[in-house]
Amino acid sequence: MKFIKNTFILAFMVSMNVLTHAQKTIEISPNGSGPFLFKDVQKNLLLSWTEKIGKNTFILKYLEFDAKGSRKGKIKTVIPSKGMQSHAESMPKVAKTANGFIYAIFRLKAKVPKSRFGGHIYYTISKDKGKTWSKKKKLVTEKGAKSQSFYDVTLLPDGELGMSWLDSRKLEKNKDGSTLYFAKTQGAKGFIIQKPLAGSTCQCCRTEIYTDTKSVIHIAFRNIIEGSVRDMFKVSSSNNGKTFTVPFRIAIDNWVINGCPHTGPSLADSGKALAAVWFTGAENGYGIFFKKLANKISFYETKQLITLSGRHPQMIASKKGKYKIVFEDAYEIGDEEYNHIILYVVDEKGMITKEKVTKEGTDNDHAVVAETGNGKLLIAWVRTDVKTFITKVVYTVLD
Repeated sequence: MKFIKNTFILAFMVSMNVLTHAQKTIEISPNGSGPFLFKDVQKNLLLSWTEKIGKNTFILKYLEFDAKGSRKGKIKTVIPSKGMQSHAESMPKVAKTANGFIYAIFRLKAKVPKSRFGGHIYYTISKDKGKTWSKKKKLVTEKGAKSQSFYDVTLLPDGELGMSWLDSRKLEKNKDGSTLYFAKTQGAKGFIIQKPLAGSTCQCCRTEIYTDTKSVIHIAFRNIIEGSVRDMFKVSSSNNGKTFTVPFRIAIDNWVINGCPHTGPSLADSGKALAAVWFTGAENGYGIFFKKLANKISFYETKQLITLSGRHPQMIASKKGKYKIVFEDAYEIGDEEYNHIILYVVDEKGMITKEKVTKEGTDNDHAVVAETGNGKLLIAWVRTDVKTFITKVVYTVLD
């Protein structure tokens, strides 16, 4: 473990378990990427992903699971999304309001020749459980809005959907980076309320919007501060998104990088404490870190090193005070390097149980996780065929 200057790190006791209680890994997409999990108000899960259906053509598909983690019905296709972009950190998403309106959110490349990475967020709405969809609608129609990306969506306390994203419109014209935006739905009318929240964010890390157990909305993101330091921040709202706090620094990593790491933060609340997990490449502390968040932060905050070699962490929490983190971690077989999906469970006492979710000889990345209504874990990820390099979306359910 590296020594972290000016930071106290709590060293966890770690036990390694062999995964024996998982169901078999199930493939749901023969040519897919970008999985995303959403839990609705009835505790049902929606697993969405990008499906490649032509040489350079992608479409959004999804599958529903009941509160026990069992599949409901067949895979559904969001037809209006045909031609969307594919991106591992800015993946499309399917979400449902408390009133049952299903929103499918995706991104299309901007029709601007000079804009290599530009694109616009669109959405379509289904009022009949995914049987039919509305005509796709552009999220931002303001003139001069050249690009939106790295978005996330969650169920808000009032039953509507909240979305965070990074936008090319400058809140602070003299600063680098993108602007963090928030919007919320109004029934089936779409995302009608939009507001900027922070004006100098890292352009290529996914944002995280999360509603905690006290009905407070949090949005976490990688911010750019003086000297090209790119650390994790968050803003919060206790009134359903009407107003937000000023940006709050999650941890003082002081990671100086003139570029985008393409790995965002994740938040989870056990009912006892809100926590964050994130990756940093800072010289004084490299790896994935976990931290329970207090109302105030001191320079000598406590953060816990999870791994030196993992990437793209995602986290949930249970009411029993346990935090469950998934990420990819590199390993080697001979001269070849692959990635395992690893599950860490952190209990209230700081004890970690570490498990390999994937088998030797497989290459895996970008895992997502959700807890079913009966306490099981549904984990989905991307598996790359080591011979053909074709990517597949797979999942498993753990007791």
